[in-house]
Amino acid sequence: MMKKRATIKDVAALAGVSFATVSRALDDRPEISRETKEKVRSACIQLGYVPNAAARGLAGQSTHTIGVIVPDISNPYFADMATAIERQAAKRGYRMLLSNSMRIQEQELKGIDGFLSRQIDGVIISALSPTSQAHHKELLGGLPCVYIGVNHGEDCSYVMADNEAGAYEAARYLVGLGHRDILFFGGRTTSRTRTLRIRGFHRALAEAGLKGRDLAAPADVGLMRNWSREMALELFRRGGPLPEAIFAFSDVTALKIMEAAEECGISIPDDVSLVGYDNISFAALPRIHLTTVSQKKFRQGRIAVDRLVEQIEGERKRTVDLLRPELMIRSSCVAPVHGRASLRRYDHERDTQ
Repeated sequence: MMKKRATIKDVAALAGVSFATVSRALDDRPEISRETKEKVRSACIQLGYVPNAAARGLAGQSTHTIGVIVPDISNPYFADMATAIERQAAKRGYRMLLSNSMRIQEQELKGIDGFLSRQIDGVIISALSPTSQAHHKELLGGLPCVYIGVNHGEDCSYVMADNEAGAYEAARYLVGLGHRDILFFGGRTTSRTRTLRIRGFHRALAEAGLKGRDLAAPADVGLMRNWSREMALELFRRGGPLPEAIFAFSDVTALKIMEAAEECGISIPDDVSLVGYDNISFAALPRIHLTTVSQKKFRQGRIAVDRLVEQIEGERKRTVDLLRPELMIRSSCVAPVHGRASLRRYDHERDTQ
């Protein structure tokens, strides 16, 4: 049986110190005592652990490898982002290792630890939450790191799109078409991304003297796999008028809404206008042609790589890149015809009984 590779956690446990102390001791930081440094080095020798910082320090060696952690590679948004990062990394002379945290905090930490054991030069992380990100520092130590997305504190380098501004523009577009009954659909109640998007949504509606509606997904990720489709089916099958427009939390959510609408005989956009968020590749397909908000994910990926390489090459100042989203207007929204959606709903129920 292959011997399990030692990790920084193993070193910390054997030396009786924290992850952060291990990292600082191996960086030969002056605030760490000589006794503690010796204890850490001894633990490394006993376990056969070669730390990333030490590997880079050997005759200026570099692995020319970066690690990337995303929450869910099956989500087209993160798949596209990872592709953009890999391409830009190759242009800068680096290869990419990818870790999928599967939206599990422990898996995210294991991903970081696994990268450290492979002596990567830096890491790009789309963190699960600010809470999970708070645990990264003690593992990363001084390793170059750039975050993508909203789930981080303010004391790190990051690249992100302005979610509130993007949602504001999309909601303003729906209001400008003449929609008054608008539903914000989806996103977990615990999601920081959702908090920012719903803030922009409500701000745009408030400026028009409207309130709008809000339907959030459960916080439990395990319950979310079929939530969007099931809730859309319930919305379309219940009696009474439909919302004039739906603003979906993401394009993946919007596609589930489209699927449910087709099953119920509801026409997008004739009965209900629909806007998504993320501009994934499927959104532009002719049959879908979804109006959506682009987060400029490819540009985010390129910038994140460039900022990381700057750190690897010695630039350690904190950087912040905030990108302005862009509304991609396609054919899933039209001006409302009041009363038509509720009439269509009545006809569909009558035909199926």
